[in-house]
Amino acid sequence: MSETPRLRSGYPATPGTARRHNQQRTPSTVGSTSSAKSSTQKSPSSLPLAPENVPVTAPASEPVIPLTLLDAPQQRLYTFGVYVLLWGWKLYDWIGVIEDGESSWSLFLKWILIDFIFLFGVPELRIPWLELSQPLVTTVYSFHVIINYMLMFNIPIPLQTFLLGFAKVLYDREISISEHNVKVSSILNNQSLIMGKQIINILPEGSAILNPEHHSFCLESKSKTGISLPIYFNASIPVQIELIRIDLDTNVEETIKVPQRDVNKVARQIRDGTSDPTTSGFQWEYMVKKPGVYRLGKVLDEYKLEVQRTTKDTYVVSCPQARIKATTDAKRCRHDLSNLSLEVVGTPPLKIVYSRTINGKDHSFHFQSLQPDGFSSPLVGAASNLLMENENDISWVRPATVTVGLNESMTASGVWQYSVDEVHDAFGNIVKYTPSDDEPDKPRAKGLTHTFTVKERPKIRMHGCDLRRPLKVAKGRATQLPVGFSMEGPIDDTSHDITWEFSPLDTLTNSGDHGDQVTVGSFSAKNSHDKPSVSAPGLYTLKSVSSDSCQGEVKEPSSCLLLNPLEPLLAVRSEDIPDKCAGNSIGLRVDLDLVGTPPFTIRYDAHHDDRVHKLVHRVSGMRSQLDLVPKVAGHYKYVFKSIDDAIYSGLPLLGEDKVLEQVVKPAASAVISSTSKTINACLDSQVELDVILYGDPPFNLEWEVVHDGRRKSEHADGIEEGRFKINTGTLRKGGEYILALKSIQDKRGCRAFLEDEVKIAVRRQQPRAAFGLLEHKYSIMQVEDTQVRLPLRLQGEAPWTISYKNLDGSGETFTKIATSANDHLVVKSRGTWEIVDVKDNQCPGIVDQPASKFTIDWFPRPEINLIETESTSFDHGRYVKSDVCEGDIDGFEVTLKGSPPYRVDYEVNHKPFHGASSLNRKKFDAALSKAAISMDTSKAGEYTYRFSGLADNLYDTDKKQNPLTLYQRVNAKPSAAFTKPGQSFKYCVEEQELEDKIPITLTGVAPFYVEVEIKHQAGSPPETYRIPSIDSKSYGIKIPRQHLRLGTQQVRLRTVRDARGCQRKYEIGGPSVQVQLFDAPSIYPLESRQDFCVGERIAYTLSGTPPFDITYDFNGKWHAKSQTTNFRRIAEKPGDFIITGVSDKASECRAAVHLPKTIHPMPSVQISRGKQERVDIHEGNEVDILFEFWGTPPFEFTYTRSTNEKRGQKSIVLETRHDISYENTKVVKASQEGTYEVVAIKDKYCSFSTQQVEKGDHR
Repeated sequence: MSETPRLRSGYPATPGTARRHNQQRTPSTVGSTSSAKSSTQKSPSSLPLAPENVPVTAPASEPVIPLTLLDAPQQRLYTFGVYVLLWGWKLYDWIGVIEDGESSWSLFLKWILIDFIFLFGVPELRIPWLELSQPLVTTVYSFHVIINYMLMFNIPIPLQTFLLGFAKVLYDREISISEHNVKVSSILNNQSLIMGKQIINILPEGSAILNPEHHSFCLESKSKTGISLPIYFNASIPVQIELIRIDLDTNVEETIKVPQRDVNKVARQIRDGTSDPTTSGFQWEYMVKKPGVYRLGKVLDEYKLEVQRTTKDTYVVSCPQARIKATTDAKRCRHDLSNLSLEVVGTPPLKIVYSRTINGKDHSFHFQSLQPDGFSSPLVGAASNLLMENENDISWVRPATVTVGLNESMTASGVWQYSVDEVHDAFGNIVKYTPSDDEPDKPRAKGLTHTFTVKERPKIRMHGCDLRRPLKVAKGRATQLPVGFSMEGPIDDTSHDITWEFSPLDTLTNSGDHGDQVTVGSFSAKNSHDKPSVSAPGLYTLKSVSSDSCQGEVKEPSSCLLLNPLEPLLAVRSEDIPDKCAGNSIGLRVDLDLVGTPPFTIRYDAHHDDRVHKLVHRVSGMRSQLDLVPKVAGHYKYVFKSIDDAIYSGLPLLGEDKVLEQVVKPAASAVISSTSKTINACLDSQVELDVILYGDPPFNLEWEVVHDGRRKSEHADGIEEGRFKINTGTLRKGGEYILALKSIQDKRGCRAFLEDEVKIAVRRQQPRAAFGLLEHKYSIMQVEDTQVRLPLRLQGEAPWTISYKNLDGSGETFTKIATSANDHLVVKSRGTWEIVDVKDNQCPGIVDQPASKFTIDWFPRPEINLIETESTSFDHGRYVKSDVCEGDIDGFEVTLKGSPPYRVDYEVNHKPFHGASSLNRKKFDAALSKAAISMDTSKAGEYTYRFSGLADNLYDTDKKQNPLTLYQRVNAKPSAAFTKPGQSFKYCVEEQELEDKIPITLTGVAPFYVEVEIKHQAGSPPETYRIPSIDSKSYGIKIPRQHLRLGTQQVRLRTVRDARGCQRKYEIGGPSVQVQLFDAPSIYPLESRQDFCVGERIAYTLSGTPPFDITYDFNGKWHAKSQTTNFRRIAEKPGDFIITGVSDKASECRAAVHLPKTIHPMPSVQISRGKQERVDIHEGNEVDILFEFWGTPPFEFTYTRSTNEKRGQKSIVLETRHDISYENTKVVKASQEGTYEVVAIKDKYCSFSTQQVEKGDHR
């Protein structure tokens, strides 16, 4: 139909429509030009193309909202709708401006901004036909600015009356006598005034329905109570009920007859009216305990007639179930599959919701549309397929078992838990397995949860061994294979099993890989530090690792080469060492040749005179030479016992060349037995030296002592022992002495030259100790408790040990270790200190007696005292100064003793009469012995001056010194202040009953004296009003009328004085209030009648200056405001409305009036107690219709009878009747079918009609 030609229209085509139709063309209609021509040639009589198929040139700029999403007419419609809504909002704000009677700058700025955004924003959307030019938009915007100005500043416009009327239709709210906005239509059109309907229905044949709401039902597998099926009876009393049940497994129909006892019970409940009636009739529930398809069979009423019934099926199935099927093994390794399955039983299609918790983190999942293969159900598919071809086939209702596999990879280690949360069947039956909120810790049934423990996989590698760094082990010995074990995360058990491949060393390939002979080894480690032991040389390669049945990963390096190096070997060659004098041998020179892995350790024994000496010789290379030259003559035997290298240890050495023997006669020699070659000695002391002699005794020994270039030789002959002691005698002079051995001769007569010597350093003087001078004397004055460094003058070699004591003290002797010749003694006590003894690092010394004593004394501490005057006194350990007033000048003086200049620290503790205290720390410096201190009186309260610190040129503040304290009380100045400063007080020329007083608040001690200044605006001089005695701190000033003038005057406080004599004066600009004097306004009613109905308006006119404040009584006291000289309220409730007073804004003088009005309630009527009552009767019966009235009799009412409402049909009025009642109730009998309702009611004063409501709603 898109190719149908269309007539040319007088209106241009919508751009969006043309474009949209153009886009909907098929590929055959948008081909090339040639194809278009060919089609034209084939159909020469074809009509011209329709407008939507004519190619349209795309505009230069597309709309912001694509036309494919929203076409142009819709965009223009929505834009116009937004514009209408904005005008509605603007008129709403305008009505608020009119009711307030004030202009609004904020609303004016708001609407020029909104209009700017909208008017200049619409062209930017590029909507077809709304792409306005800039000058046009500017002109329209200017017009809107003018309109906004006139509306928001309440400037009358020609269409104001029409706009107000239109706005009232949209917004018909007014202020009621209860002073809140009410909707006028809700008062005038109160639907609650006429309530209730009486519906009379002529009963048809009775009916019965099984499960009319089509609920789904399911039976628990272990349920013993069963479920209840609802049966509804309408306009019938049953005497026989039969149900038909079709078994789900066998398709066999079973007829169930309800016991007559239960049927009689239902009939009795219907007759007695004890049942709960509903619009659908009476509901009865029948209990069933077997699943199946239930239908309502034969139902007979009390007349033995079969009741009309609906044969729709009700399905009772077994409740859906689910469980988890898993293997018994609860252990898994990381990256293993869960290997679980969910078994769901119920009427398909089924849905299951389960959760998976990993280490406490919960994740929820679900599967839906679970059904067996080839399953079909009327509950699945389009609506047209709900009924199956064979209506008697109920196989789709039978429960089915569906298994869902959960085979996911476990990527995280820890505790995994799968649990079934809930399961749904095709009928919407839901079974939830999650614990309730009341029992959150209740365990779930078996099969609903399954927990896995997922463990980490181990990793192994070789540490410190590979093909380039082989593992070297002694032949025949075992070592641990350097296997490194690791696992991620927290590890409780590190036991594991490893396997490896081994190839002997001689079977490896030329490239170093395994050869033909490969054996597999295994090891079970108890922990991560347990490693396998290996001893065979060859190549070991790790193949696998497992921990707690979890296979692990082998990392590189995974191979280790084990080697057995050669055992170390030793070859020994020796030769004698001859003596040059006697020609005999004095020792052996041994050459050692080694084979093995250096370094080497050679152990050998030296046997001599039945004694064995264990000796060790270490060799870092492959060759070494050893000289065996004993000092003592005799027979020597050397046996090389064992050898160690880097691999092997303790290998025994065998062979004849490993034992060497020799008879040795060594040459005579001697050495000085001294650990140091320099010996320090004190002056006038002796030195003894031991000399060890070697050879055959007796010995002749010669030595000499050299000092200051002089040599003194000495000798000793016939020495039979191997040791000899040389004594130097007393060394009288200081300096260096050299004792040198010259020669030794033994029994063979061979003299040997000796070179051993020792240097003896002798002090040239004794150590000395004395005190040094301080300021050219051995005494000093010092500040108390300060450390004094007494200078020492020491001679000798450091360190010195000095003993000293205080002669004025306890006599205890102190010791000091001095490290320098000009050290110091640090002391803190005064007295005379004496050096008792001195000793340097080796020699005792002497004390220089003239300089052995030093005296220390202290300077006196500073003091401060108060200079007492007549205004000060001393009381309870502190000074007290006379009271002063706040702001007075006061002070005191103190005297100072000590070493000037002084620094005084004191605290001023201010404790106000109200509030927290404050502490102010102050200090000053004084160069003289007297200082004056000014006291702080700027604030009232108790001041305590505490001098806590005094320091002079020598001493800092003594924390232990008792502080000087001075106390003074500063009385506060009285103050007077207006309780509400700046407020304007309004008074009338005539005094009112309750006039406001000007409240002031006073502080101080009563009684008070107050002066008030009254300044008139008329230019007359100010007046002073004095209040001589005020006995309280709160006072209300009532200014006599003779001090006031008509108009405004300013009242301010000038002076206030209290009983202490403290006075405060307020200068110009102090606190003030305004006092105004006015006349009272008046009010008059516009209507003279006294009776009004609810919904009518009561109006008054006012005289005075708006706004006005009107007081009236209406179920309580009310205050209303009027911005104009008119006052109008709508009556929303009944009652007595009495105007009692009126005041205006200018004067606030209230005029007492009494203008009563009576507001009567609207009459109301109810049918059937105000409810919609439905009565079913048989033809010929009658029904009493009860009318109840409220209001003031007599009542006139109109009611109608209309057809009963049916779906899709409108009720039609059949007849209208009018009646009068002089009582509050009336009963009318009716026997015709229809709906009876009142449409109008009128009492003595007021009337109401629903027909007016319908007209108003229609309008």
